[in-house]
Amino acid sequence: MKTGDFINALVEDQGMRQPTIGLGLSMRMAAGLAVSLVIFFTSLGVRADFASAVFDPHVVFKFMFAVSLFGSLWPLAVQAVRPERLIVPLLRWLVVPLLVLGGGVVFQLTTSPADYWLSGMVGRYPGACLVNIPVLAIGPLAVLLLMLRSGAPTQPVLSGAVAGAVSGGLAAFLYALHCPDDSALFVALWYLLAIGIVTVAGAVIGARYLRW
Repeated sequence: MKTGDFINALVEDQGMRQPTIGLGLSMRMAAGLAVSLVIFFTSLGVRADFASAVFDPHVVFKFMFAVSLFGSLWPLAVQAVRPERLIVPLLRWLVVPLLVLGGGVVFQLTTSPADYWLSGMVGRYPGACLVNIPVLAIGPLAVLLLMLRSGAPTQPVLSGAVAGAVSGGLAAFLYALHCPDDSALFVALWYLLAIGIVTVAGAVIGARYLRW
């Protein structure tokens, strides 16, 4: 069979399975989330003052950023399973979490004194953030990579990076339930670095594991 015929056959097969791709991925993602929840509740847990802190707009911002990142990239992960889909154009949706992040930073800068900016950015537990978010992302990332492997992604590095970023966004949401550092400046630096670690890991694994 010629390469072109092989690609066309895969496209037709993926087209027939399109309605079940998103559902199947969501169900498997739930399993990955379950792993993250076990890790979270056995090693971290919800912050003691969460009931009152959740009304703080700075705390709400952390969840908004994580949700916007996950929500903007989840459709890309679904599309990456199909070989005929180009996910690069869909990266424009990354503007959503970037706008959320920028808005949070501006709000932080305008509602806190200048002498707080540096300490707010450094935070109290930056190391914990860099460790815990990647650890919480292990389950979802493994599930996404397995799902992508069962499909036929034609952009293995980018597909792996998207899987990493999606997993990092989900892990960031969970970690925000525990994290006592509420400054948007802290999120802009350490959350992004932690999510970046997961994204790079996904890209590196994807380059080898998703290539066909």
